[in-house]
Amino acid sequence: MTKSIYRSAILLLLAGLTSFGALADTRQIEDAQGNQLTVPADPKRIVTLSELDLDVALALGIEPVGTTDGRGQAAPPRYLEGRVPAQTRSVGILNNPNLEALLELQPDLILTGPQKPEQLAILNEIAPTAVSYALGEYWMDATLRVANILNREAEGQALLERYKARTAEGREKLSEHQGETISITRWNPKGPAYMLKDSFSSTVAHDLGLVRPAHQQEPGTTHSMSLSLESLAMLDADWLVIGTLATTGDAVDAMRQAEQTPMFQQLEATKAGHYSAVDGSVWTSTGGPLAALQLIEDIETMILGSEENATAVAATR
Repeated sequence: MTKSIYRSAILLLLAGLTSFGALADTRQIEDAQGNQLTVPADPKRIVTLSELDLDVALALGIEPVGTTDGRGQAAPPRYLEGRVPAQTRSVGILNNPNLEALLELQPDLILTGPQKPEQLAILNEIAPTAVSYALGEYWMDATLRVANILNREAEGQALLERYKARTAEGREKLSEHQGETISITRWNPKGPAYMLKDSFSSTVAHDLGLVRPAHQQEPGTTHSMSLSLESLAMLDADWLVIGTLATTGDAVDAMRQAEQTPMFQQLEATKAGHYSAVDGSVWTSTGGPLAALQLIEDIETMILGSEENATAVAATR
């Protein structure tokens, strides 16, 4: 932290504008890294520094004063468009927030994903900072932790009950497709990479009764190395979704070009009409309950829409 920023932080804290020490009601919590923290019992000025933190806060009806941009985007994740209040200010890119912007927001609580110790120490100089999840942690467990940090345990549990009810409904709608395979791919400027078996979207697909193809069974929550166009067969499955983080740019251009190649057109999923371009900000990132509900909608639309199209074609013959 630069001396000027550090000096500004001290001045803000001493001024008592949002001085944590001046808060009458506090509580003790333990974050994902085992840190014991004193946080406001009813925080008013919350900043979220990860997609999951923003997702859960909004799902709980909380309006953060600041948040980071979505992964690979210049705004919050696209799937949250219309949910993020206009007054919520961007504090920069994921994993590298603008410290001066953070200071100006005068937060009384910061929520963040995994951070290096030195970065966490800097954030704690600005406001109490809770790490909401650990790398590889199941998103439902992280959701409950965020709800606990925000003193909304009952509401957090209700979010998960809603998700469970929605997945049960989805499994019923997709009863004829249980056990079918789904390939989940992020297209990068260097080429496609499939999401690993334990990634966020993969767990939601699993809850709906779908499975990953045999050649996409590596454990992990991120994605594979980028594949060459000669390896597109690695993407094939009963159903194929491909997303990009941004809506324009090199990755989108590369994906559109690949879609026209004979290799892509020969994939079984493509020939069957079981391919869908999706929002990579929800399908290939780390999400919370709102993202999970969106994934269910996307999967139902793709599969049930394909059924309707097949029925319509058959009726014309």
